[in-house]
Amino acid sequence: MDEKKVREAIELIRMEINTLEGLENCGRVIEAKRKKHIVLYNTAIEALEKQLPKKVEMRTEYRDINGELVCFDGFCPSCGNTVNSDRNKSCNRCGQKLDWPE
Repeated sequence: MDEKKVREAIELIRMEINTLEGLENCGRVIEAKRKKHIVLYNTAIEALEKQLPKKVEMRTEYRDINGELVCFDGFCPSCGNTVNSDRNKSCNRCGQKLDWPE
């Protein structure tokens, strides 16, 4: 997924939330729908943000007997799950896309 498009989508959804939050005195039925839409929009933002790679900060390097880097182990920056650079391009618990700096 294109990172720029994901960021644009998040911004557009946030603008929609701001519009909905600005509505007042809508009546009970519309107020309930307004609140429901805000919750759903926030869920969509949360899912889209998982498509944006986050750096794995805490990590351990593993090297072979020649000193060549084999892989890293670290923790998902979103949920703290243990992840491995060989096996995990995203967290297998929360789905966060991971950025493994070299």
